[in-house]
Amino acid sequence: MNQRRAFGLAVLFACVLGATGCALSPQLGKLPLGPVTAQPKLELTETPFFPQEIHQCGPAALATVLNADHVPVTPDALASEIYIPGREGALQAELLAAVRTHQRVAVRLAPRLEALLSPLSEQRPVLLLQNLGLKSLPAWHYAVIVGWDASANEIILRSGSKKRERLSLARFLQTWDLGERWAVVIADPTAPPPIAVTAHDWIAAVAPLEALKQNDRALTAYESAAQRWPGDALVWQALANARYAQRDLSGAEKALDAAVAIDADPAALNNLAQVRIERGCRADALAALDQIAEVPPTLAATIADTRTAAVALPAGSDAVCR
Repeated sequence: MNQRRAFGLAVLFACVLGATGCALSPQLGKLPLGPVTAQPKLELTETPFFPQEIHQCGPAALATVLNADHVPVTPDALASEIYIPGREGALQAELLAAVRTHQRVAVRLAPRLEALLSPLSEQRPVLLLQNLGLKSLPAWHYAVIVGWDASANEIILRSGSKKRERLSLARFLQTWDLGERWAVVIADPTAPPPIAVTAHDWIAAVAPLEALKQNDRALTAYESAAQRWPGDALVWQALANARYAQRDLSGAEKALDAAVAIDADPAALNNLAQVRIERGCRADALAALDQIAEVPPTLAATIADTRTAAVALPAGSDAVCR
């Protein structure tokens, strides 16, 4: 929308993105079998396998999860996109960018073991980063988790040249802890994962698409989110933002109406008023602003400007708004 709207959403997105920085508490001991990981043993045997060549664990691991999500691509093709010769490997940012290039969304998982295992129960392998060395002398390695065996207390991976590497839970968690518990699950923009991923996780993963001007794909992802999490106000605000970028003012207004029905957030109400101003709806814009119970100091000037713009509209302009 305009600068006023963007500021309000930027604050909310910062909260979402910041939520991933959780403490990395150790989870040694027995493999936890909660409601999601109720099966004592699970292995995604159909997950593709690409044996790692020298310094190619990133392309091989990424090719594994992309092919598992029906994106036919080889490690060699991905190497030119993500491999950094000077570093003899690939950074997470390059992997995430490559996922977006191949029309998928990479969602960062919460740094908990159950969150890591949950996607497997819906046939989604998980890409993760390990440190096979020491904290002071790291040996970074990408692998793909494809299963677990609770009776043996082991995690099963596609890793390097091993199609079925079985690691004890203690050893696996040691390497994952040293890798700062980074893990992502890959999904089509039309299908947010129903398990382990929250609405805010999805929004944080999709938001970079807007910065990259992939507005059509972002719009699709937010529409999918609205179906998956219809009771989340931030989802509707994100959808409004994407629709506004397409100049769909009526669609943006409907999404913001849904958002404020859930949570009368001042930023969302200001955005709703702004959309109504651009539609020429004076009375409706003022009505949205009048719903703001308490104006946050950080938005006071913005909301005052929006009210001034609403008041300036011709009094008879509302005829087309109903």
